[in-house]
Amino acid sequence: MIDKHNKPQVNYTNQETEKTSSVKSTKVQAREWLIYFNSGQTTKEQRDNFVLWFNENDANKKAFKQSYKVWQTIGITDSAVEWLQQYANQNSVTLPTKKSKNTFAKSTLWLTGIAASVLFIVVNNTFKATNTLGVTAPEIVFTSPVGENRSITLSDGTSVTLAGNSSISVNINQHERHILLHKGSAYFDVIHDSERVFSVSAQQTEVRVRGTAFEVKHSTDNELKISVKRGLVDVADLPEQGNKDENIVQLHPNEQLRTNKNGAFINEVTHFNPETEFAWLNARLIYDNVPLENVILDINRYIKKPVIVLDESINKLPITASFTFDQIEPVLTGLVAAYSINLTEQDNRIVLTKN
Repeated sequence: MIDKHNKPQVNYTNQETEKTSSVKSTKVQAREWLIYFNSGQTTKEQRDNFVLWFNENDANKKAFKQSYKVWQTIGITDSAVEWLQQYANQNSVTLPTKKSKNTFAKSTLWLTGIAASVLFIVVNNTFKATNTLGVTAPEIVFTSPVGENRSITLSDGTSVTLAGNSSISVNINQHERHILLHKGSAYFDVIHDSERVFSVSAQQTEVRVRGTAFEVKHSTDNELKISVKRGLVDVADLPEQGNKDENIVQLHPNEQLRTNKNGAFINEVTHFNPETEFAWLNARLIYDNVPLENVILDINRYIKKPVIVLDESINKLPITASFTFDQIEPVLTGLVAAYSINLTEQDNRIVLTKN
């Protein structure tokens, strides 16, 4: 077990680097840095020393990338990633003086891990001078696995819950807080910031807030559904042609809006029941006369073997049901009993057809 109070000796100042490097292999040093980041007891001085060590030579860079990949693969926590994200969000930092003939040049650090939930981080570091590091903001991708929700806390304190099989890109810096919803559904409980708008983009739609709680969800037929739980939310279409003005609609609590893949508003603002709409946050799905195709879309976020509807004539069947994620298979069996539906379980999918 790692003692969080006994940090590894990785104070790589100018003279200590040469001394320590002669005793410990590069791989050992890389592992010590990862252990240190995972300890939760990091300091600014040590973080600056890490940047110096990482850019000391190609061997250090290679060792750290390899060690990080191994740690992510076996499920180690994302502490190192969280620090690197926050570190990169700063405008610049002053590094310890390094007496060397080498000056900092452009360097790209790719940290990629494969775990049950995939997390990618790309930090593009531009070294402008010997003592100053200018860092561009990173973009981080969070992905939730099929079968369960995933909760995330962003660097600004905003809480995000991803529905099963969902994915977002996050870009937070001193000027903006921007999220791109690639697929699935995400619920945002946004920390208020009067200086930075919090925006979520998907297809040709953008949602803008400063502090509120809302959901953006990919729906059937390439539609998006925006549902507000708390606060005010501006929904804007993003015209593909730069000479067109945006259309903006403001949503209040318990109001909802649908947009198509081009960003156009499909219908007028409607009201919804938050206990039903946000039930998935508590591992439950609730429907009241909802078309079967919408139910299947949600079910497929939480079941390993996807459900396929091969007969479009049953897509619009109105479904009223309430069940937990663990009850999905019995619910599918119940559909067969309640409606004229055939269910065929194949090796890699479940097929629904009209009886």
